[in-house]
Amino acid sequence: IPRRFANRTLATYKTETDEQARALAVSTDYAANFEAALETGRSLIFCGLPGTGKTHLAIGIAHTAIENGLTAGFISAMNAVRRVRETYRRDSPETERQAIKSFADPDLLIIDEVGQQRGTDDEKVLLFDIINTRYEAMRPIIVISNLDLEGIKGYLGERAFDRLREGGGRAVNFTWESYRRSA
Repeated sequence: IPRRFANRTLATYKTETDEQARALAVSTDYAANFEAALETGRSLIFCGLPGTGKTHLAIGIAHTAIENGLTAGFISAMNAVRRVRETYRRDSPETERQAIKSFADPDLLIIDEVGQQRGTDDEKVLLFDIINTRYEAMRPIIVISNLDLEGIKGYLGERAFDRLREGGGRAVNFTWESYRRSA
């Protein structure tokens, strides 16, 4: 968990609106029933406006998983792409396949900032491979994006989006004003 988010838990997420309370309720339920998500690979999509607490809630879920003896990973989409691309160097200690497979290791993987990349076909293929590897292993993912739901579907493609929704995967729209503006 990145240092900035080390103290972000479900208990520290503040709600002022019904929409915020709903996002917290979905997150709390997911964390409380994470063992079931591990059985089905059920994922979450947090999408919407910047600064609304998407990463806070995802990290809160990760904290709960870790407290229960499970593992969680957090990476930005661009850093995931970079990690795979680093295997293209001649002196790379791992192959592209090994790097992509490593994303299936944690019980929970959070991929942040989806859609903030250049949008090249190569990036989209790599993100699909990461999502598909987890999908095939029935490993849950939380995808976070400032895009709306249609934007995520367009960016990731129908196949990846459909995999995220299988097994009861849910999407939560974060449409309220940024917390950062009031800080």
